[in-house]
Amino acid sequence: MKSRFSSIKIHLVIMIVLYAGTWLIFNDVILSQQRRTLDEYKNQRAKLEYDYLRIKNYPDYIKTIKSSLQQANTKLKDFLWLTDGYDPNLVLFRHIVSIADSSHIEIIGLEPIDKNNEKYYYWNISFKGDISGILRLINGIEKSRKFLKIESTEISKSEDGISVVIIVSGLKKLG
Repeated sequence: MKSRFSSIKIHLVIMIVLYAGTWLIFNDVILSQQRRTLDEYKNQRAKLEYDYLRIKNYPDYIKTIKSSLQQANTKLKDFLWLTDGYDPNLVLFRHIVSIADSSHIEIIGLEPIDKNNEKYYYWNISFKGDISGILRLINGIEKSRKFLKIESTEISKSEDGISVVIIVSGLKKLG
């Protein structure tokens, strides 16, 4: 009887150790993974609920988004304004003429430069006038909302004032 009791005792200890080991493995491997996944889903749900309530309780939220999109669209048009017309040379000429007229400068010539660049257009533009008008013109080009970059400037004296030749570039496409 003692041997059976001691055998049962040993088997009971082994059984408890095996059940405890099985439970620990099951808990650590399977259940902890599922708890982490559930916690991640709970956090995502809480964030979504928070964002939803913020949008729902903020009536101007959609107006703010629309306004931001309009500002970004306007900014994009300021960069890609040369592609608005069918001829970028004409679009640039109109813009330069408006700046030159306000600066009291005469445009002598405007000719495109072909540099086989996929990203930029280039033009060689000649002006003549007095120094203050030339400075207003260059400042007008630089401060214009429409993106243009003055690549180089060449100033020389002429019979009836100062003549300036500038090379200007403008964007064809972004990226």
